[in-house]
This record gives sequence, C-alpha cells and structure tokens, in this order.
Amino acid sequence: MRHVWLTARHEIHTTLSRKAFWFTTFLLPAVAIVLVLLPQLFTDTRGNNGPVPAAGLDSRTIGYVDPGGVLHTSPIRLPAGLVREYDSEAQAQAALAATDIDRYYLVSEDYLISGRLTVVQTRYQPLKALDGKDLITYVVNTGITGSETTAGLLLDPTPGGRSRSLAPVTSETSGDPRSADFLPHLLMFVLYWALVMTSGFMLQSVSAEKENRTAEVLLVSLKPRDLMLGKIAGLSAAGLLQVAIWLAVIFGLLLTRGTIAGIDLSVGGGFAARVIPWAIVYFLLGYILYASVYAVLSVLAATARDAGQFVIVALLPLIVPLLLPSVFSESPNGAASCVLSLFPPTSPMAMAARLGATPVPWWQLAVGLVLLAAAAYLCVLSAGRLFRADHLLSYRALTWERLRSMIRPRTAQAPVSGAAAPAVDRGAYADRAASPAQKTRPTDAATSRNRVYMMATIAVIMLALGIVEYSRGASRGIIIAVAGVILGIGAYARYRRRQ
Repeated sequence: MRHVWLTARHEIHTTLSRKAFWFTTFLLPAVAIVLVLLPQLFTDTRGNNGPVPAAGLDSRTIGYVDPGGVLHTSPIRLPAGLVREYDSEAQAQAALAATDIDRYYLVSEDYLISGRLTVVQTRYQPLKALDGKDLITYVVNTGITGSETTAGLLLDPTPGGRSRSLAPVTSETSGDPRSADFLPHLLMFVLYWALVMTSGFMLQSVSAEKENRTAEVLLVSLKPRDLMLGKIAGLSAAGLLQVAIWLAVIFGLLLTRGTIAGIDLSVGGGFAARVIPWAIVYFLLGYILYASVYAVLSVLAATARDAGQFVIVALLPLIVPLLLPSVFSESPNGAASCVLSLFPPTSPMAMAARLGATPVPWWQLAVGLVLLAAAAYLCVLSAGRLFRADHLLSYRALTWERLRSMIRPRTAQAPVSGAAAPAVDRGAYADRAASPAQKTRPTDAATSRNRVYMMATIAVIMLALGIVEYSRGASRGIIIAVAGVILGIGAYARYRRRQ
C-alpha cells in the first residue's frame, strides 16, 4: 500500500506541474466567462429611439416594383424606410446601384395566377435572398388582402401560442425553454473533456516510462499492479480537481449571472446541490473504468503513437451521447436515455445529461452507480492481469489479434513431467536489450489493417446514429449518415488496396 501511495503522490505532482494541465483547466472557465460577458458588451443600452421592426422580420432595407398594380396598399406598421416602393424597375436599379437598398423584388403582373416574384441583387447569393422572405411575404400579403392584421396572421397563424413542457416544472431552473437543451449539452461536454484528458494522462505516463526505460527501474522496487493502482489514484485526484474547478466556475456563473451566450440558465441552489455530487461520483467511476482501458493499451503498445489508433475505438462509447443530444433534451426519461444512462461505458455522460434536463429517480441513479462501479472493478482486475512486467518491458506491435489473445482466457495445460521451468518471453527481453532503432515496430500491413477495422467500425456506428437521429425528425441525421457512408466507402477502398 505504501508503494501505491508513493506512486499516486508522484503522479499528482507530475500532472500538476504540467503547463498543459493548468491551461486546459482554466480554458473552459475562461470561455464560460466570455460567453457571459460578451453579450452584455454588444447590448444596445442607449434606449429605443425609433419603432421596433416586426418580430421575425429582416431589418435590412429592401424595395419592390409592382408594374401590374397587384398590391393595393402598403404596410404602415413597419419602420420608416425599411421597405421602399418604386414606380419603375429603372428607379429600383438606380437605388440598388447606389446601395440605398439591399435588394429589390419585381412582382409579376400575373402574380395572382403564377405567384412569380423575382429578386434582384448586386451579386448572386441564393441563401442571402432567403433572409428577407418573411418581410416581402408580409408586404405582399398586406397589398393583396388590404389588412396588416390578416397579413400578420398569414405569416404567423399562432402569434400568441405558448409552449408547455409535460415534465413537472420546478423552481430550480429558468423558464427559458432553450435551457432544457443547453444544460445537458454543457454537462456532457464538461465530463467528456475531463474523462478524455485525465485518461489520456495515463496513456502518456505509461508510454513515456516505457520509451525512456524508467519502467525497468520502477519494476525493481514495486509490483506492476501497485504501479497501475498508484497511477489511477493519482490521476483521478488530479482529474477531480479539474472537474471541481470547472463545475464551481460554471455553476457559480449560473447562480450569480444566470445567462450564458444570451440564454437564461439561472438555476437555484437546489439544482446545483442535486447535480454536482452525482456528477463527481459518476466522473470518478467513469475515470477508473476508462483509465484501466488506457492502462492496458499503454502497457501493450510500444509507444503512445501505436496505442493512439486503438484509443478511438475505446472512446466511441463516450462519443455516442454527444451525437444524440436531442434524446436527452426532448425525452430525458425515455427508454433510450435510460438505457444509455445505465449502460456503464456511456453512463457517466448520459446520466450527467439527464441530471441537467430533469430530476432523475433515485433508484435509477443508484442502479447506474452500482453497474458503473462493477464495470470499473472488473476493468481494474482485467487491467491488473495484463499490467505485467513482461508486457511493460516488451516492444512488440499491438494488433487486434494480439489484443484478443490477451483478453481471451487461456485453456489450462497439463503439467509437464519433471520440474519444468516456466516459459520466458525471450523475444520481449531481446526487444528490450536492442537499440530503439532495432526494436520491433508495427509493420505497415498490421497498421493498415487496424486502421481499416477502426474506419469500418466508426462508419457503421455513424450510419446507425444518423438513421436514429433522422427517424426522430432531426435533419442532422442525414449529415451523420452520409459521413458514415463516405467513411465506410473509404474503409472498403483501403481494404481492396490491401488485397
């Protein structure tokens, strides 16, 4: 136990001495402070000196020409100079050339039959032409119906509509409906970066000790399992400090200022007391789980670069909640949200997102915690079985076949007659004795094969997530699915080239 404590203290001192650690620790709070103060710097506090444009309408000046007299009246509720009527297209062209207007519209003489409306602007910008669609629609509706009230109702048939959440409303969060989307994303983002960064320190630490041969010296005085447990304990303390600073700054801003990026996120003290303790506990257990996985990859790989291609696959469960934000904001107590929050690899981020969206039943928090603790314990045991001296001193290439052979339990063998000496991995010690230039490195074929497998796996996951998101009505699902198909085509092309 003394060796575990010494190793943990060394890792804490080493991690806290890194400039990158403190840079990333204070980067997120700095971004949060900027998002709070920046909207106030650009807020117009000079008062309202003129009429306010109609809600939802573009405030840039436009013109229109009605040669057929289709429009009988012009709106009078709009700000003066926002819409200008010209008797001829030549006058509108002159105003456009003088930059008096942003663009003008030509109403065809048979507009009531054809509905043809031509937009003219200095440059061809099809997306920009859509900016004033509501404004010109309001003008045309007013001209045809002769009533601005009717024109407004045609533009927005439910101007006084109110949305009401079916979930019970509490006094802990603000009434801004956008906060229901922003808070889960914010908590997921915080825990994601905390887990990725602190687990990455484990990979860097073990790989650096292998490359500079510090591991050989350490194994003389302590056991490999004590080394692994000490690293996990020390880096978890550093990660806990980082998460505590992030959550303290973010919730401090929410309690005092209440607005981030123009969104009202004001929360009560009960919300912070309910979310922060559970978020910290889930973070610690999630870190232990992923740090164990990183420890296995770092001890089996020759260098951090070789392990990097396997890290992407290990992080896929953490990326899944980030790709499904609408699941937690729209139905935080739905089946998908509950499954993701109870499944150990996705539990830390998914449960944090649910806590930010709605109060979670205590029994689900307890069940998720027990499952995550059991998974973390099993991962630590598995990592301890692979965190051995022969692996720490070996420079063999890490491939999927080797990883499967390490994880798959070995069949028992009958003892050989006579006191046979245990087999020794002489290749590992031969690699250790060789110079860095002579060490066994992954072949190009093995590296290419691993990349093809990872690309194919990520492509399938992206395609599935895209289909799920599109089935929920989110248009971004098409983008995710198309990106997955493109990645899958690239993986297949690489596979064909290898063949």
